[in-house]
Amino acid sequence: MSVQSRIEDVLAPLGLDVGLSARHLSSGESVSIAPRRLFPTASVYKVPLMVEVYRQAAEGRFAMSDRVALADGHRIIGSGVLQKLGGGLAPTIRDLVMLMIVVSDNTATHMLQERVGADATTATMRRLGLRDIHVALSMPALFAHGYGIAPEPPPGYGEMLAASRERDMDLDGLAFRRSPANTTSSAEDMAARCAMIHEGKAGTAAACADMMEILRAQQLRDRVPRFLPAGAVANKTGSFRRIRNDAGIMLRGAGDAIAFALFTADPKVLPRGNSPLLGRRNAQVDLAMAEVGGILWEELGAGRR
Repeated sequence: MSVQSRIEDVLAPLGLDVGLSARHLSSGESVSIAPRRLFPTASVYKVPLMVEVYRQAAEGRFAMSDRVALADGHRIIGSGVLQKLGGGLAPTIRDLVMLMIVVSDNTATHMLQERVGADATTATMRRLGLRDIHVALSMPALFAHGYGIAPEPPPGYGEMLAASRERDMDLDGLAFRRSPANTTSSAEDMAARCAMIHEGKAGTAAACADMMEILRAQQLRDRVPRFLPAGAVANKTGSFRRIRNDAGIMLRGAGDAIAFALFTADPKVLPRGNSPLLGRRNAQVDLAMAEVGGILWEELGAGRR
């Protein structure tokens, strides 16, 4: 059975909308499912944002060792720890990148995106030939559209927190649309972005090496890397209601790497709010993604190692 067939057999029973792109970098052997279809990225967009941070640092606009003081206006709900820490804390820009990637810290992301800009990030993707990566929304706007509250003026932390407790997500809103007006990407371009980092083509050699080190420090490994050797995958996950994503690089050995992006959108109708049914469904999708990771690790490019 082919790699493609094995992967489709894992994913098909779930009825998911899937975007997959995976390529064995040294041989070029690849597998894909709807590789150019746009998906909301959720937190996977933090990888292109990281690239833009390092690009602007290389231009001398700031140093990665510069410190940024945490202010109340920086706080964002969702994943991460900075939102709960005391004001005045001043992590370095590299610290913020580390937090953004390894624990998907939304407050760190907001602090970085304010500094480098969403438009600049998208423009850099275009210069690198990646036409499907769109960084369109700030973190406050993403959650405003996600919960159906006014995006202007940008909602504060308290307003976002109240909305997350009182409302279900607006699945028809901009935060879930497959449009350049939302933060979206195709699996093919996100996998290519990860390959560029690994191959030293996403910035300076030193910057790419540091980005790989940060991606390898990832702590969220319950999807594609779940059944793979510790430290063998440099990746970034993304989650929103009905969205489960993962992208990165599998490192099987010297000259033996796989760039991948696996995006899923779940059309299954579930009860509003959090529920055991939602938890079980998310766990089911995560397990399928982990099984796909195992197939890629075992089979893609295996005959050309």
